[in-house]
Amino acid sequence: MTETKRLRKQQKRKAAESESLIVRTKEMTNVADIMIDDDDNDDDGDDPGDISFTLPPSPKTPKKQKKTQMRVKLPAVAMACDRHGLSDRAAASITTAVLHDFGIVTADDSSKVIDRSKVWRSRETTRNLEQVESDASLPWLYFDGRKDNTLINVKADTGKYHRNQITEEHIVIVREPGSTYYCHVTPEGGSSKSIIKAMTTALVGKTDLKELTVVGCDGTAVNTGRTGGVMRLLELKVKRPLQWLVCLLHANELPLRHLFQSLDGATTGPHGFAGTLGKALHKCDELPVVEYRPVETDLPHVDPRDLSTDQRYLYEIAQAVSSGECSRDLSLRNPGALNHSRWLTTANRLLRLYVGCENPSDTLVTIVTFIVRVYAVTWFSIKQKPSCKDGARHVFMMIQNSRYLTDELKAIVDPVIQRNSYFSHPENLLLSMMTDERPSIRELALRRILKARDQPKRKGVRQFTVPPINFDCTDYTAMIDNDWSTVSVTEPPITMSISDDDLREFIREPTTPVVAFNRYPCHTQAVERCIKVVTEACQSVCGENRRDGFIRTRLESRAKMPVFETKRDFNM
Repeated sequence: MTETKRLRKQQKRKAAESESLIVRTKEMTNVADIMIDDDDNDDDGDDPGDISFTLPPSPKTPKKQKKTQMRVKLPAVAMACDRHGLSDRAAASITTAVLHDFGIVTADDSSKVIDRSKVWRSRETTRNLEQVESDASLPWLYFDGRKDNTLINVKADTGKYHRNQITEEHIVIVREPGSTYYCHVTPEGGSSKSIIKAMTTALVGKTDLKELTVVGCDGTAVNTGRTGGVMRLLELKVKRPLQWLVCLLHANELPLRHLFQSLDGATTGPHGFAGTLGKALHKCDELPVVEYRPVETDLPHVDPRDLSTDQRYLYEIAQAVSSGECSRDLSLRNPGALNHSRWLTTANRLLRLYVGCENPSDTLVTIVTFIVRVYAVTWFSIKQKPSCKDGARHVFMMIQNSRYLTDELKAIVDPVIQRNSYFSHPENLLLSMMTDERPSIRELALRRILKARDQPKRKGVRQFTVPPINFDCTDYTAMIDNDWSTVSVTEPPITMSISDDDLREFIREPTTPVVAFNRYPCHTQAVERCIKVVTEACQSVCGENRRDGFIRTRLESRAKMPVFETKRDFNM
């Protein structure tokens, strides 16, 4: 059967060649120019002449230009698409239109046309190149989480995949110092055991947990529980104490939240309030500014360029309430959306409501006074000095600024400050004392660390417990009640790498120098920014690995070029 097919093919090929030869001969005969030349020297005289054939060149069929594959990589295009959330189809259309405007893509040359498949391949390649190194160290870990609406691929009965949306908990891990995104994990649930299981499973393959020294997060109970919180379980996992750095910005908003809810009423839903003031906040930015009584305060100096839009609004509206003058431009700006997870915008709206009320109620005056004198001052002090060495001083400032309250209001605020004063723990308090401006305080801190080292070794990992606060203290070093006598003083894990000889040498020096250590932030704003990017990734791509690449590409693009308003902002 195979031989028969071969013979048939040969016969067809020969027949085609013969037919082609016949056609070619006919064309030559029809277009030939017969020329007869008389030969004068011919002896016969009978020869009519020499006949010669001159054939014109055969007409050449114009070759159709072939589209060659465009092998140029597009990493910058892929990074810009992930940064601004462009689809593959939209990116292909825009980039090809730009090439057309520059004359690179023409009607005669379309080899540089970019289609959506090219953009998709470039995005996938760029995301894979941004994976974190497996041997990256992680001695300082900050984390936080949020539930997000997440895209997933679901396989139908027909075998095809289609997209669906579910709600998932995502925990973001950030490396300090430097506030760089490390990874994100998806726990099975929202409990501390589920979170610690997902975190350790993801970290074991990437880093050595034996180097872990510092852990930071916000002050929710699932994170900071004494016996079953994530931080406690992480200590038991590594079998040694860790430096607890609980977000001070989170601790600063809790007194305001409890004060507002106690005086005005509880919340109703994720964006609403039950009280009179809470209901008036939705349209407070529509009120015209009236003459109001100023509430004096002394805000620390902060560079406005280091603040976000909502933070800058709080800074300027607090200054306006303090001075008694609110500019028209400020009155027309948006104070931010109401959200129970962001009390900064709630504070903005309360201050905006105050400058638009001719006869503010006593409740509004009380809350606005607390915002201007306590909440805003502490917030911008933390922003100005974000190091963990200043954490205890920020807590002391919050206590001192709130002493003007009546006993009834103190009964609302003081328990909240007590529960969240993690920086009044001896381990964090000693960090502030070691960096104090007074040499005597620095020496006292070093001596207490040496004394803590001389204590008998205890079994297991010490339990982190916030000690009782002395609200009548006049110095932050005396915040611990009973002058440290009834408190078990333990050494800060950050200083455990310093030898006894070095500590004694510092004490012997006349000025007792400041002990140098990494300045870890006392808040988790960097984690909050990464959480926002994770939320955006969950709504753009499917799969944890693809989300991770999307996040790294977007963050790298923002790091290379934070803004692009003019040509000089562009950065390769």
